[in-house]
Amino acid sequence: MALLRDSPASLIPEAPGSPIHGRTRVFLANPVAVFVLLSALFGLAALIVNPPLRGPDEAAHFLRAYGITTGDIIPSVRNEQGHKGIFLPARLHDDFSFFEAARYEIWTPGFTYRTVVDDYLRKRGTRIAEDDERPAVFLLYQGSEAYSPAPYLPYIVAAAIGRAFGLDFLGMFYLMRIIGFVAMTAAAAYAVAIVPHLRWTFLLIAMLPSALYGRTVIGADGAALSFTLVVTALCLRSACRLGGERIWERAAFMTLCVLSKPPQVAFVLLEAMTRALRELPRRWRTLALITLPGLVLTVAWVAAVSADVGAWRIADGSNRPAELFEPARKFSLLLTDPLHFPISLIAGLGTSELYDLWRQLIGVLGWLDTGLQDWSYPVFSGLLVASFLAPMPLDRAARYRIAAVSALAGIAYVLAVYLIFYLTWTPADALQIWGVQGRYFVVALPPVALAVAAMTNRGPSETVRSAIAICGAVLSGAAVNEAILRVNW
Repeated sequence: MALLRDSPASLIPEAPGSPIHGRTRVFLANPVAVFVLLSALFGLAALIVNPPLRGPDEAAHFLRAYGITTGDIIPSVRNEQGHKGIFLPARLHDDFSFFEAARYEIWTPGFTYRTVVDDYLRKRGTRIAEDDERPAVFLLYQGSEAYSPAPYLPYIVAAAIGRAFGLDFLGMFYLMRIIGFVAMTAAAAYAVAIVPHLRWTFLLIAMLPSALYGRTVIGADGAALSFTLVVTALCLRSACRLGGERIWERAAFMTLCVLSKPPQVAFVLLEAMTRALRELPRRWRTLALITLPGLVLTVAWVAAVSADVGAWRIADGSNRPAELFEPARKFSLLLTDPLHFPISLIAGLGTSELYDLWRQLIGVLGWLDTGLQDWSYPVFSGLLVASFLAPMPLDRAARYRIAAVSALAGIAYVLAVYLIFYLTWTPADALQIWGVQGRYFVVALPPVALAVAAMTNRGPSETVRSAIAICGAVLSGAAVNEAILRVNW
């Protein structure tokens, strides 16, 4: 009793009816507040402890975003072999190349980034005054030359600030990570705020290990998912007749969504859920305003960059002739053998391949070298599927339309991913499609969730759904940081 009396008041549990308890309940009932708090808590931690360039293709994305700030919007600088890249100032190249080399040592016995940090600090401490007259170093984009500026917008702002203030590599790199994380978290939070009926589901999707990690590194994955969440939420609001048409907003986010990655052109189909199919012909002007900018700009961009995705890297690594990877050759093959693509797709969907894709969708981080604890994959999968079950109080016709359109968009996206990798990264003589990773399918989860919810139209109470989402989000944040620390440090 004496110990209890001597304890600080803040350590004594509040009575259930206390103001603090009431505010906690209000907070936990607000998915936007919960999402922002958990994203900040776990996302910023992952952003800091994850070593430089350890995100998937992060080196390539860093170079692409930096190159855009120098005016290389449509990549045009080539080396002797015709491969595209940029000239990176020598002072940035020194540290960039140091950390780029370090990531290849991750599975060397005894390797740890503690040693890398010690070596970097020792190198930095003995560095002589930099010679500003040193020539810039040419570096290849390594495949990021195919990306439009759309998914890089926050990184471009950060890189421009870094260049203006003369930041060194680490200063600019982490500024890009932070601004990108804040921007894409804000976009995802906006989607959670405006989506009807599925707020907790959207929260959990945005907090999956693969999704959370994608927002903390420099890349296109965070933007692709965040913009898809917003587009899905806006289309559902329109289908539910909530908040007016919001045509210009839908057009802007649809364009950003489609331009983030080429397969995302499939999500223009989501606009078809907004009205009954018989009304669509009368609304062709609205449909064109919302969908055509993204479609036209995507086609124009692909033509401008000549569909160059750096397939030469795969040709060199596999010792295959470069002409086997040419899209024109695959198009010719499809004309003579239309079944070649579906047969190649099915061949790549064996039990082991599906298992790997499933784990990668949930979260195999880094360069597919940072796995979560084994128990976490079925747990996150179960929580995710459970979150899809939510009531959607609409008439049957509207629900079936939403379900059909959402399912069609999800299927079209998956097929688009495989088709693009078939045309660009797969040699014509391969038996199955190369290069597809499970993380590419995270963006299909919002329309899939919509389809399931619209068809089932039932689920647990709001309290249970919030508990599922919060539990999954907290476990996800902890799992991401544990995996990063375990593998790298």
